[in-house]
Amino acid sequence: MAGSVGSSWAGPSTWRTTCDNLSLATSAAASQLEDEKLRSVEEQEITERTHARVASRLASDHTSVLYADTDTPFRDTADAVNRLLPYHIFQQPKDDLHFVIKGGKGKGKETEQHLHQEIRETKFALECHQRRHALEAKFREISTRSGKRSALDEQAVLIASLVLDSERSDMTVLNNELRTARAELERKEREKRAALHTARAGYYGSVPAGTAASVQAQYYRQYPYAYTQVYGTPMQSSSTSTFSVSTTSPSTNYASTQAAIPVQLPVASLPALHALGIIPVPASSLPPDGQSPPPAVLRGSTSNGTMLSLEINVSLLQQAQMSGLAMVLNSLMSRNSFGSTSDSSATTSTPSNPTT
Repeated sequence: MAGSVGSSWAGPSTWRTTCDNLSLATSAAASQLEDEKLRSVEEQEITERTHARVASRLASDHTSVLYADTDTPFRDTADAVNRLLPYHIFQQPKDDLHFVIKGGKGKGKETEQHLHQEIRETKFALECHQRRHALEAKFREISTRSGKRSALDEQAVLIASLVLDSERSDMTVLNNELRTARAELERKEREKRAALHTARAGYYGSVPAGTAASVQAQYYRQYPYAYTQVYGTPMQSSSTSTFSVSTTSPSTNYASTQAAIPVQLPVASLPALHALGIIPVPASSLPPDGQSPPPAVLRGSTSNGTMLSLEINVSLLQQAQMSGLAMVLNSLMSRNSFGSTSDSSATTSTPSNPTT
């Protein structure tokens, strides 16, 4: 048995695992001690058999330790003892494991350098063993954690990637639908603005051509004009008017606030009215009697197109529109008063022609 162990597994050079080495060691020791004690043949055989059994057991323990079964758990107490007991070889002194043939006198001593080298090698071997043990424990923990999950790690990663791809495709479809909805909304808003612009253009289309031409001329030329107050008597113009304006007293205008107030405004004040949201509607485009009337109605204009005759329903105006309309009227009145003062001063300062 010892011979088969020595041939299949060769240990270090310092190990004596074969029967031949044990026989040589035994014969050498016997030759040294034959003067002191003589042994019989039977005693020599017993000694050789004992050495062979010890060597075979050490070799078996070495094999069990180097190729230990770390994957399967312990079955019972006997199995635990049989698998853990071989580790005793790491606790045996080196002198007890190796039979050293020594001379008759003196003992072999290791030098200090050899001792330090052996200590370094031992520390390195222990570090390697600790690293291997840590790696095995980590791998075992990872395998145990993976086995406790409902699905394997590879399947979980595959399912997660498939779910992510599905969510990305759904998000792409939603983005496309959102983009289409926004485009449709913008198109409808453009159509609504175009329809509103067309309706406003229809309101101004009934104004006479002379009035439109004078409106364009007002942006490039400025000339003095006469202004009639809202609650006063209309200005007497030498030109023939295309419509008849009814004269109302101031007391009547103040008493009935629900009725429309006739006002004569210059064409240049139309942008200010539009900014306030007061859009004059031509009389020919008025809604039927059952619907609400517009806040301002365009009744006509003078022959030269510089003055517009409007009817403003104050009850339909908002507070901001009324305030803005008052500011426009005040500015026009201040301009009119300033123009009248300058004209009177110029007339007074002109000397009369001397009589000849």
